[in-house]
Amino acid sequence: MEKILCYSCNKTKNKLNVRKSILIPINLLMCETCITSKFEPRWVVILAGRQLGSDSVKEFIIKKRYCGNDIAASELLV
Repeated sequence: MEKILCYSCNKTKNKLNVRKSILIPINLLMCETCITSKFEPRWVVILAGRQLGSDSVKEFIIKKRYCGNDIAASELLV
């Protein structure tokens, strides 16, 4: 059986749900824990910050609504 990882926490889960990203128009496979916590994948937060500006992702970064390392300002600049 193929292992499928949550796009946000990168953990193998028995059940993943398709959820539209709050930040950019894409569908994500995410576990219930990340959906309930209103998380977005770290890479989506960075991508949205680059495309839409840092103000669009400020709340996600301040409230750390993603898994992984802190997002540095340099990661939002292209």
